[in-house]
Amino acid sequence: MHKGSISGQIFPANPLALPASPPGVTGVFGAQVVAMDAASGAVVGATIGGWSCAAPGPAQFDGTYQIDGLALGHSYTVYAEALNGAVDPSQFVNAIVSLCRNTVSDPGWPPLQGCVVPRWT
Repeated sequence: MHKGSISGQIFPANPLALPASPPGVTGVFGAQVVAMDAASGAVVGATIGGWSCAAPGPAQFDGTYQIDGLALGHSYTVYAEALNGAVDPSQFVNAIVSLCRNTVSDPGWPPLQGCVVPRWT
C-alpha cells in the first residue's frame, strides 16, 4: 500500500504573539497537529510540531510539522492546537535539550551552531 504525508508550518493567528527573543523563533513550537479523515472524522495521524533540523544544526523553531503514513486517495482535515495548560512545559525539557546542542549541553560544540530554547509563556 502506498503511503503519503502532510507537512507544513504552524504560525500564530497574530504574528506579534511570537516572542521577540530568542532569535530564530518564527513559528509555534510544541503544538499538537492532528490529521482526520475528512469522510469518517477518524483521527488517522498526529504529531507534536514546531521545529526543523538541518545538519549540523541548530534546530529552527519555525512551526514545522510532518505527519507520515497516510493513505493516498483520501481527503484530510488538519488542525493544530497549542498544548497550553494541557501539558506542563517541564514534560518537553528532555526532548528540547536533545534538539538544542550548545556549549552548555555539549561542551566543545561550536557556539555559532548552538540554539536557544524558546521561552514557555
